[in-house]
This record gives sequence, structure tokens and C-alpha cells, in this order.
Amino acid sequence: MFLSDLSNKIIYASNQPRGVCLGVGISLKTYAVKYLLCSSSATTQTVDFAVSVSAVDEVGDGVNLKRLRAVFPNGCARIFIGRPIYSAEGGFIGFIRDVEMHDFAVTRLFSDREEIFPVTAIAACADAVILRKEQPFPLGQRVPAPLLSSKNEPIVTKSVLRKAIAKGELIKLTLALSPFRLELC
Repeated sequence: MFLSDLSNKIIYASNQPRGVCLGVGISLKTYAVKYLLCSSSATTQTVDFAVSVSAVDEVGDGVNLKRLRAVFPNGCARIFIGRPIYSAEGGFIGFIRDVEMHDFAVTRLFSDREEIFPVTAIAACADAVILRKEQPFPLGQRVPAPLLSSKNEPIVTKSVLRKAIAKGELIKLTLALSPFRLELC
């Protein structure tokens, strides 16, 4: 699924139109889509309310919800089609053309200049997306949440690698990190 499949679709709750989906709110720790960011009117491009992804029943011609319970999008990065993308040094890269999602987990960003960026490259996201410098593989990368045995070290360090070797889970850890994480999806 892509963000363009959700963007500008009418949100239905109890078979009544309630608004239009503008974008998504994602967690930068797990890269999971947490919220649909919606407007109550198709003519405005301002976010009026957010709906949890767990309330989505199906996506077809519109987005059907099991229930309409507006939530405050807490602790998430907001991604919309058409937002500018900048490098860590401040160089303009382009605009977001689309966002690839697999089971409501963001995997890649597509720019209007035909460049593809892994979601792990996102450093910050608000009015614009700022990409981080590419780190030496795999040091400095975030460990996906399901692989964390201790919440103390969410970044791959030498000690994290040593623990993975001692437990015999180095291959499992490495395949969960970028660039391999994208190929598994």
C-alpha cells in the first residue's frame, strides 16, 4: 500500500462521510503508522482530527472505520505527500511523491526527483522531512523494537553487536537492519 492510496480518500464511520485523509502519523522508533491525519472538509488542507490506525476496518474507494474516536497524535512524525525533503546539511532534495507502507509500517519514501530513501534515513519530520547522514553499516542504526531485549540501547553499538554474537543472534539482528529490512518486506 502507498500513502497515495489513502491520501484524499473520504473517511467513513457508520456509513457517513466524516472527513478526508490528508496524511499519516508514524513512530520514528518502529516506523509503524499510528494515525491517519484527517480534515473535516475536502476543501481545506489543515489537519482537524486524527484517527488511530487500529480503527480502520477496510480501505477501498474510501477508508471505512470500525469506530470514530478522534485521538491526539502523540509522539509521531507527520508525513504528507508534497512536503519538501532536505538533507542533514540543509540541501534541498525534492518533494515527497509517495510513501510505501507494508502492513501499516512505512518502508520507503519516494521523491519527485525519482530518488528512493529508506525510512531509517528520516531524522525529523514536520513541515519538511530532514534526512540524516548515512551511518556506517550497521553502527549507529536504530534497532527495531521487536529485537530489543533491553530498552537501554536502541542504537547499534559495539556492545550491542557483542551481545548479539554471544546470543547467536547476529544474523537475525543484521537482517532486521537497513538495507536488508527493506528487502524482507
